[in-house]
Amino acid sequence: MESYAHILNADRSIIKLNPIIEEFGYSFILVDATEFEKDFSEIVNVPKSDKRLLTIIIGRKQHGISHELHNSLVHTPIFGPRFMHLEYPEIILLKKHSTFKIKGDALDILIEGKESIEFHQFADNLLLQLRLYKIGEIRYSQLFNITSASRQISWRKTGISIGSAGDYVVTDEDVQNLSAILKPIYEANTLTELAIKNFSLVYDIPDGRIRFITLMTCLESLFNLGKDQIAHTIARHLSIILSKTKEDFQTSYKSIKKLYNKRNAIVHGGEHKGDEIQDYLELSDKVRAAIKYCNHPNLTKEQLFEDLNARGFQ
Repeated sequence: MESYAHILNADRSIIKLNPIIEEFGYSFILVDATEFEKDFSEIVNVPKSDKRLLTIIIGRKQHGISHELHNSLVHTPIFGPRFMHLEYPEIILLKKHSTFKIKGDALDILIEGKESIEFHQFADNLLLQLRLYKIGEIRYSQLFNITSASRQISWRKTGISIGSAGDYVVTDEDVQNLSAILKPIYEANTLTELAIKNFSLVYDIPDGRIRFITLMTCLESLFNLGKDQIAHTIARHLSIILSKTKEDFQTSYKSIKKLYNKRNAIVHGGEHKGDEIQDYLELSDKVRAAIKYCNHPNLTKEQLFEDLNARGFQ
């Protein structure tokens, strides 16, 4: 049995990360339309067959795919139509290097369950770290185990596809930076655990307003202790983290207060004034910085506040 995750919204530059994740036993692979038809058609529920005629031509390289695969792709929202209209149609898979065997007996479900949990855990941790590193809607459509010979999927976990698009592009600088921080398991401390869960949840929310509110909840869980002056406390503490000078602090403080006021307007039934997407992107970057700053082993909120108060701009 082989284990894969079908990756969406990533540019083919993602394979630049292979030297890093190969050390963990994984790699990204690119699968063109011909290989897709031959070995991975069950991703879209088309069984493997060597008898189908490849009569429908797609892509600049004139790859042929069968009517059955084409029809299934047409009816696969988000991924299918986009794949067929690519100049060079291909899919990106995260592959686990090690395989496992099943014998056709009662123990198979236990063996496959153990392998699937391990793979699922790595895929989720990898996506979380890539999302914390920078903006991008990278996700997986499904995780699956597939037989090496018959190419039948025996286990599948489907991810949430909400219509997000765009490519997560990896540069050489990104590779250098990520090589120092990527881990097989991302460990959250007690301070950041709730913020990280909310941050991950954002990627599965289609409504931009709810995304915005949920991101602000991340900051509330990190930087607020009581019911009073929530906006001031969040803006002050986060601005200390983001600023190098008093001028930076004042600019950041005003920006975060404005973002929190927009959160209040949404929660209380008002309109989001301004550019909703730009505000979301700005807030998401601030949340990333906050989580990364706070996620040190054994750091408590009380210790964080003591540190920030000691560093406060006068």
